[in-house]
Amino acid sequence: MPVLTATLYGPLHRALRLDVPLVESVMGRREDQLCVMCTNGLLGGTAYVVDGSRRRGRRRRPARFLVCKPCYERGAPDPETGLTRAASTRQTAAAQWWDLAGRGPALPPQPCIAGCGLTVVRGAEPLMLGVTCSRACRTSLTRKRHGGQGSGLPCGACGEPVTTGRADSAYCNAACRQKAYRRRKTDRAAPKAAARTPALTRDRKPAPKAARPADPVPELLAALAPFVAGGLVLDISQALYRSLYRLHTAHLRGHDQTTPLARLAAMDPDRVKIPDTAAGRRLRTALHQIRPAPTPTRSRNNHTGTDPHPHP
Repeated sequence: MPVLTATLYGPLHRALRLDVPLVESVMGRREDQLCVMCTNGLLGGTAYVVDGSRRRGRRRRPARFLVCKPCYERGAPDPETGLTRAASTRQTAAAQWWDLAGRGPALPPQPCIAGCGLTVVRGAEPLMLGVTCSRACRTSLTRKRHGGQGSGLPCGACGEPVTTGRADSAYCNAACRQKAYRRRKTDRAAPKAAARTPALTRDRKPAPKAARPADPVPELLAALAPFVAGGLVLDISQALYRSLYRLHTAHLRGHDQTTPLARLAAMDPDRVKIPDTAAGRRLRTALHQIRPAPTPTRSRNNHTGTDPHPHP
């Protein structure tokens, strides 16, 4: 005979003693039908809906849960004196409760209207139409009220009317939901793949780049004139302005332009501050033209997989 664990033995023992069906006893093992304080099953007894906090990792988070009648009477105020009992009577390592849920006086015990089999006690609410024991029962009750007839709208995957499930169902079943998800995932990935793929011509060769002018310096001298004329810095970086001014001065005086050109060629036009105007775009293009062409790095191994410079 298999050994019964403590979690299963308690509900089975109460089922045999109270003549509760075995199926309901097994349902008592669900987390929302166990007393949070003592972990005993609540079927066959009275459950109290209380507000408190439960430990999630290292923190305690507000929660609403069920406790059994002995645990509630142990921590509730003294009915004779009305004095509040010690907090230790309402606290464990995993949970702590403060008071009965609801803003009004305690209602008499009544069964959960979702039909789960629990008898529930909670505080009255002005707008409350019935008593449910947990979030799962509230969800189940909402689905029962809608009758499981679906929304009647066309399915987002196959286009057939949705006649099952909740009133806001968008798909016929799980297969259509998964099909629609994969379709959305493919549609989102397509633009990203197209952006990563370089534009190729019909002969599978990269598109030709714009030809560099034979001498880009005259175009640069013409492009920098609006930025150095008058001695005013027109929304460009200080380092770029100094290099442009030195190149402009060297050109006017007939001096060597090698040093200012080298400094400008070392700058990245896409990372320096240049205004987004017609003159600024012209200057940025001229700075790109004087930069040296990138040298392709040669791999150590050629296409055949052999080393072109074998070691002795």
